[in-house]
Amino acid sequence: APHHRPQPQHPQPPTPPETMDTGESVYNLIPEPFQAPPKQPLYRSRFPGVPATAKKPAASMGIPHTVVDTQKFLKKGTSQQASVGNPEAVGVQKRSTVKAKPMVPTRTEKPVMGLVSQKNYITANAVDNILAVPKKPVSTRVNYLAKQDYGQVPAYLGRVKQQIQEEYRMIEDMQNSNQPQEEDDIELVTDDERNKLLEGLKANWEAVNKEYQTLSFTLDTPAKKKRKEEYEAQLEQIENDIRKLSKKFVFVHHSSW
Repeated sequence: APHHRPQPQHPQPPTPPETMDTGESVYNLIPEPFQAPPKQPLYRSRFPGVPATAKKPAASMGIPHTVVDTQKFLKKGTSQQASVGNPEAVGVQKRSTVKAKPMVPTRTEKPVMGLVSQKNYITANAVDNILAVPKKPVSTRVNYLAKQDYGQVPAYLGRVKQQIQEEYRMIEDMQNSNQPQEEDDIELVTDDERNKLLEGLKANWEAVNKEYQTLSFTLDTPAKKKRKEEYEAQLEQIENDIRKLSKKFVFVHHSSW
């Protein structure tokens, strides 16, 4: 059997690895061969050899509704005659042609000459100015004196004055009710009685102050706050009574005992 030599095998080019298509690759740097775009076929009309049609009649202004006679056109002088074509015939008034200014006199017209006035305009002007009433200057400022209620007492002051009088009357009634009717109802407190009252008040103050000192510094409950306020009010009242009885002469009313 004949001996066959093996054919040499050429190595295959490496294939690019399969990666996720991100749009960027080194293979994009290789320029691609130019391919000319396909040429479009030549345009040919569907109606070869047919000329363009003429414009349709009445395509711009529409179909005429009246028959126009070309022999009857406006002639000279016919606009002055009363007819349907004349606006005055159908009741339409024309614009007035009277000019606002008089006509310019012609060169043949002569002005009126020889008119002389005996009036002395300088003297007449001076007399008119002397006898004229001077005009009052127009002021744009607001005149508060021209109000209807100017110079009148405001209504609220009357109400306030009445309230003050009622309060004075009430205070006077209270003072009259507290004052004794007779001097025999007033009695001077002796020194022994005043000293006893002072000793009792001081003892009460010591007792209340002792209870007040036993309170805690933190007032975290409403009961503690209320108890503190009650002790402070009692101490203040006792101090006021001691201050009154510390005077040398103390008068009392029998109704207050």
